[in-house]
Amino acid sequence: MTTGSGVSFVVPVYNKAAYLPDVLATIRAQRGDFARQYIFVDDGSTDDSLAILERLTAGWPNTVVVSQENLGSAHAANRGIALATQPYIKFVDADDLIAHDATATLVHALEGRDACLAYGNAMRYKSLAEIDLTALIPADSAVTIMQRPLKLALRNSMFNPTQFLVKTECARAVGGCDERIVWSQEYSLTLRLANRWNFLKVEASVAFLPEEVPGRLSNNGGRQLQRVTMACAYFLRDYPELPRALKQFACRRAAGRAWKYARRRLGAGYASPWFWRSLLSRLSLTSDPVAFIERCATVYDTTPPVEAAASQD
Repeated sequence: MTTGSGVSFVVPVYNKAAYLPDVLATIRAQRGDFARQYIFVDDGSTDDSLAILERLTAGWPNTVVVSQENLGSAHAANRGIALATQPYIKFVDADDLIAHDATATLVHALEGRDACLAYGNAMRYKSLAEIDLTALIPADSAVTIMQRPLKLALRNSMFNPTQFLVKTECARAVGGCDERIVWSQEYSLTLRLANRWNFLKVEASVAFLPEEVPGRLSNNGGRQLQRVTMACAYFLRDYPELPRALKQFACRRAAGRAWKYARRRLGAGYASPWFWRSLLSRLSLTSDPVAFIERCATVYDTTPPVEAAASQD
């Protein structure tokens, strides 16, 4: 599979020394006839991540290794977007692996179609022996055009950064990631993109995610849900012109998640405010969607903070 389009690989890194050798190997092993740029943004790692990046990418063509203070994965991703010189950006989380045909497959799907990004499937693995990154991805893998994907994006996070490839001009046009969500990058960017363009879903396994990563932020389910909820609130505040039906849908999703969390994790009953917020949202009785969703996010304040010590996704 070949393509003449160029790709900037953008990899935010924070304390991923143990994973970087394998991650770098799969990025370097990408098959396909396309120009490449490699951008690594070390976000204030306190382990050997920066030294490993500099050592293992020495001699790579068109490579940028940036070191900055710890400003969060959203800022690191935006810095990569700003530095990108190629028409496509392939994000890779610094503990994930990509199939050798992943990038070419996504570029092939996206070229000539009316969409801003293409994403494939992700598989979780316990050991490297379980996966074959070298397996050929069929050139005729099914591609589904997801028109007006914003409601789907508001329903659930559709993919992680390693699963998708985006047109650089589109990522810049929407302002990149929302840096108010400091420790998360892809969801706010997904919402912004889904509000303007179609997505493509490619039926191929392109990303491989380790099941267990000590200190990974997504290990803390409460905080992850809080980040998703606040990303929705900020998005609605930034785009007040959205249809009322979409705003009410976002309220239902936020309140439903909050009530489920309160019931399962906090032992809340039907007399709790979380149940009544869920009910109000189902009846579309939320007059201020942004404030309503922000209140839903407070249920997760009972979750112990982990950001200071955790590795970023």
